[in-house]
Amino acid sequence: MRRSLFILVITTALVALTAGVASADVLTVTHQSDSFPDEQCGFEGTATVTFTDVLRETDDQQFFEFENVVGTYVFTAENGKSFTIRFAGPVFSSPPMIDEQAGTVTFINRVVGLPEKISITHGPTLSLDAGTVTFTVVFAYTGDPDNPVGDFISSDFDESSLHGPHPDLVSDFNLFCDVLTPYLQDP
Repeated sequence: MRRSLFILVITTALVALTAGVASADVLTVTHQSDSFPDEQCGFEGTATVTFTDVLRETDDQQFFEFENVVGTYVFTAENGKSFTIRFAGPVFSSPPMIDEQAGTVTFINRVVGLPEKISITHGPTLSLDAGTVTFTVVFAYTGDPDNPVGDFISSDFDESSLHGPHPDLVSDFNLFCDVLTPYLQDP
């Protein structure tokens, strides 16, 4: 769950590809909110995710999609302790690169803005990933060029593309529990 929350910021728009490639500019605005049982760093609790997604699909050769996501993830542990993750900013996605022989669909995504700000709810910031980073995201190829995106396979980032602080990302997301566990354990 931990890694997938961060990756949500860069892959939400890619799922829209399952509807096919747009032939002209299309603008879609989505507001979503959901609460569900969750576990973070060994603590059970409840999570609430709220986000607004503005997606512009285009047949432009430079970027297939432009997505601007603004949202929050609030986790409240059973002991009443709560933390908030904020994320915001545009994601620029390349056209899908389909490799039929390998059975994959690959995207190059440039994330700009605030991929992750971890704070004690209504309190201080514990970690901040901000700036620019480029990811390569790979999905299984469905065999259908009009609906190419299958299951998520992998995501990797280009270290030379990092601009700004990205402590959680460069720690392979280990910093997340390192900063939250002492807070969540504290009585």
